[in-house]
Amino acid sequence: MAADDTRATWLRLLAAVLVVGAAYVALAVVVGRQVPSRASVEGVDVGGMTPTAAAAALKQNLAQRASAPIVVTVGASEQTVTIDPSSSGLALDVDATLADMSGFTLDPVRIWQHLTGGVHRAVETSVDTTLLNEAVRAGATTVQAPARNGTVTFPGGRVEVTPAQDGMVIDVADLVRRITEGYPHIPSLVARVRTVAPAVTQAKVDAAVTSFARPAMSAPISLVLAGRTVPLLPSQLAPLLSMAPDDDGTLRPVIDRVAVTDLVTGLAKNSLPRPLNARIELTGTTPTVVPGVDGLTVDVATVPDVVLAALTDPARTAWPRTTASPPALTTQKARALGVKEVIASFDSTFPVNPSRTANLVAASNTIDGTLVKPGETFSLNGILGGRTADKGYQEGYVIEGGRLVKGTGGGISQVSTVVYNLAWSAAAELVEHTPHSFHISRYPEGREATVYWPSIDNKWKNTSPYGMYVQMYVADNQVHGRIWSTKVYDVTSAQGPRSNVRTGRTYSDPTTACVPQDGSPGFDVTVTRVISRQGTLVRSEPHTTTYDPEDAITCTNPHHAG
Repeated sequence: MAADDTRATWLRLLAAVLVVGAAYVALAVVVGRQVPSRASVEGVDVGGMTPTAAAAALKQNLAQRASAPIVVTVGASEQTVTIDPSSSGLALDVDATLADMSGFTLDPVRIWQHLTGGVHRAVETSVDTTLLNEAVRAGATTVQAPARNGTVTFPGGRVEVTPAQDGMVIDVADLVRRITEGYPHIPSLVARVRTVAPAVTQAKVDAAVTSFARPAMSAPISLVLAGRTVPLLPSQLAPLLSMAPDDDGTLRPVIDRVAVTDLVTGLAKNSLPRPLNARIELTGTTPTVVPGVDGLTVDVATVPDVVLAALTDPARTAWPRTTASPPALTTQKARALGVKEVIASFDSTFPVNPSRTANLVAASNTIDGTLVKPGETFSLNGILGGRTADKGYQEGYVIEGGRLVKGTGGGISQVSTVVYNLAWSAAAELVEHTPHSFHISRYPEGREATVYWPSIDNKWKNTSPYGMYVQMYVADNQVHGRIWSTKVYDVTSAQGPRSNVRTGRTYSDPTTACVPQDGSPGFDVTVTRVISRQGTLVRSEPHTTTYDPEDAITCTNPHHAG
């Protein structure tokens, strides 16, 4: 009986323990589902709430504080930057704040504290550092100012200074750290800034003005060229000058080396003696070489430095070095051209007519003495230019539309024909020529050339290794032409018979502009130029010319032009 009672007693005790244990566990479960009874976050009472209810209460009560803009004042200035937390990666972390305020535990101490104790804490935050850095940097760029170098320029020959200015830079890393640490408790703060000095400080600008800029623009400098002085004004030099900083920010003068050299060499052309080409002259019947003369030219390598130095030299004088400048045709080159004998000759008789003769004289005098070097091309229009009265040309007859009409410079085709035959006989390359539209009896058939400014030219090229000196003059009713050189080739001509002969019209003209014409047949003719050297044929060149018939015109008006 005693044993049964003991067992019953133990069973009753075990049952009591189980009941008490179950009640304790139930209490622990209930307590673990809520925050402590006296809990608050940022002054918001969340005691005894479930974590969900506590989170909702915190988000509602702290929402305004969490989203309030942070106003950043820039240093001691009145400038401000506003940081918007929501777009800058700043947010409240409510879940982390409440994380350890609830949860199941059987620790009686913790359960007692949960039921009777108080928890008061600040809200946790989350920060996206990348976004916050970007926001702070973007705001900083709107208020901070980079350092500005001082400058010195020379507009219009004046000295103009742009003052140097210190820069102001926000310490972005410090501002990000302070915002991170203070959010959401700091509605405003003052950003720390640092001053950045420019590379070219005001002291260096002032030194540059004193040492170079002001003296440089104070007065002209004197450019001395072969004893002649030419002034260079500040307004001429200013566009060529600038001042640039070196590695330590000191402003150094810079001159446009190409432009100043061009300026000085341009002035030198009118100050330094120019080279004179050697030339060939006929002394009696002997070609002689008149020696060339060296000129002077500026040594361009020295120009920029001497001009720059003169700008601060008390004497304000630049002495560019000069060197001898040989002519394009030196005495030695002229002698090597081999102009020593007549290699081509042609004379052409013309009818007496004072105005026409004056034109022949004017053209012949212009051509006389022309030197055509090896490889060069003779252009009759290029030498004569336009035939104008101021050159001594008078009215004569020219062919237009198959008829003779008056025109300034008429008759020059006789000179052109002499030139053409000289080139023919000298074995020159016949580049361009135009025969007359109808044959004129005083010219050789198929070996004549008209000329008209500027559309019809007479050109030939010197393909020999020697120079060709053209002599031309008018005497005894003839245009005389000679080419002096060194004979290389023999030239003969073979003229074929006329073919395809045609006759022109015969009619009367009652107008006052009429010029009478005798008329002549039209025909085709081939003349062959045969070029040989020491008895060996070099080449044979047939040239065919087609002449129109010349109309026979009788002028019936007693006041006609002819």
